[in-house]
Amino acid sequence: MKENLLKTFSILVILLITQVSDSQKLVILHTNDMHSMLTGFGPELSYTPMTVNDDETIGGFARLATLFKNEKAENPNSTLIVDAGDFLMGTIFQADEQTSGFQIALMKKMGYDAITLGNHEFDFGPDILSKIILASKKNAEIPQIIASNIVFSETSNADNELEKLYKDKTIKEYTIIEKNSLKLGIIGIVGQDADGVAPNAKPVSFSKQIKTVQRLTDKLKNEEKVDLVILLSHSGFYPNEKGVYEGEDLKIAEKVKNLDVIISGHTHVSTEKAIKVNNTIIVQTGAYVKNLGRLELNIENKKIKNYNFSLIQLNDKILGDEEVNSLIDKHKADIDEKYFKPYGLSYSLPIGETDYTMKTDSYVDKKAGTVGQFVADAIKFYVDKHSDKVDLTIEASGTIRENILKGKITAPDLFRVSPLGIGANQTPGYPIAKLYITGKELKGLMEVIVKTHATPGADSYLNYSGVKIDVNMDKGLLRKVQKVYIEDKEIDISKSNTKLYSIAASSYLLKFIGRIKKMTFGLIKIVPKDEKGNAITDINKQIIDFDKNTAGIQEGKIWLALIEYLKSLEDKNNNGLPEIPEKYKQ
Repeated sequence: MKENLLKTFSILVILLITQVSDSQKLVILHTNDMHSMLTGFGPELSYTPMTVNDDETIGGFARLATLFKNEKAENPNSTLIVDAGDFLMGTIFQADEQTSGFQIALMKKMGYDAITLGNHEFDFGPDILSKIILASKKNAEIPQIIASNIVFSETSNADNELEKLYKDKTIKEYTIIEKNSLKLGIIGIVGQDADGVAPNAKPVSFSKQIKTVQRLTDKLKNEEKVDLVILLSHSGFYPNEKGVYEGEDLKIAEKVKNLDVIISGHTHVSTEKAIKVNNTIIVQTGAYVKNLGRLELNIENKKIKNYNFSLIQLNDKILGDEEVNSLIDKHKADIDEKYFKPYGLSYSLPIGETDYTMKTDSYVDKKAGTVGQFVADAIKFYVDKHSDKVDLTIEASGTIRENILKGKITAPDLFRVSPLGIGANQTPGYPIAKLYITGKELKGLMEVIVKTHATPGADSYLNYSGVKIDVNMDKGLLRKVQKVYIEDKEIDISKSNTKLYSIAASSYLLKFIGRIKKMTFGLIKIVPKDEKGNAITDINKQIIDFDKNTAGIQEGKIWLALIEYLKSLEDKNNNGLPEIPEKYKQ
């Protein structure tokens, strides 16, 4: 009897030990849409990562590095660090990446295991993206880059260098990483919407997301025998009018079987709680390194038994990592010398101030901000000053990346408002271009603008300057604009008026003007023209020359327009710093 009890007890102990050994912990630290915010979100002059409790800025890579280091010290074998895309493009630091390769190498030094590409990694085109990656790995290790649904052109050579990086496994379709005896399969995709706003990715294209993820999930689970499949998805989701989340990543979770976790990006949404669709956990941190996501999983027998998710705000209570901060400071000095001093500017010298914060349009809250009007007015001021006077300037919410925050304003603060793109002269920022349309087409464009204003916060929301309109909101769709005025004079908006009117904006934005016919289902047709009325086939031929006394095309940039416009404003308190006027509060 005693012998049987002893055997039974021994079996129970063995079963208990087996059960305990089958239970494993995994901590996923994740970011998305960091947009090169190495020095935090807030006025540059306020960021003090190496002291605590003395500023209101949040974010910054030095603080992020501290959190990574602390987590890895506590869970050395079970911490996975990943990013869901758009880690580049958003600050002046991006301008030097193709030669310095600074940020991706820094991310590896901080502890990132794997990262995926977002639409903004392609802002400079696939050739320059390949140069950025090559520069990053020249003298340092880099995180594993995952691009699962990237498709290279069979007819164009413009993506050949990027394709070479795919063939030599610098970029992989998927990767397998082991943490705490767990075999983790990691996939990374660019979503449908992200694909749609990545015109410079061509000739690169992206395969269907759900089909790609299901194929690779099956392969990882059935052939590679991984324990978990984690998707780094630059697709996103958003709250609808009822506050319920919907969007691409939720559809992926609904359709794809055996997918365990989606680390989401692209839509800049912060999930206070993890979302679960079927058996898939979905999380996102917002943007600009304001938060770090921490997802802790308890896994038993290749299944997630339970999980805990939290967003950790990177505030001034976190002391930054000294080594990372020192590296960034040194790089900042190089950036100052190369990109600001040629314009008579300084990284740290204030050029203006504001006693209130001007906000961008909110995609999440569906609210219009005030920065867009300031940007449109600045472009008008800048073009009129340096070139022939323009009738209308426009700027879309989707290309305005940051608030203008209360306090003293520096050149890098204004650069971050409109940081996207690069010009033929390799200076940062999309160049400003100009095209022409008829009075009837101008009326149609204003109809589209009125329509975009019905959905504040959307990327397509258009801010404008130089034109006034009379609107009757009781009229039907695309029939609301009754009169159009330029310099307070009504213009003829009938078909018989063949006079051309000029529009200035970034070359990126003007590429979309010709697509209005498709957007309005053929109800409005706009044919972009040059000053002689010829249809435009290449917007790059419409780049404005901002200094005709110098050989070649001297490109104008929106960030430079913001600086010049700010400097032109009144210094009301006589402290040597012009102030943003009260009118932009509204």
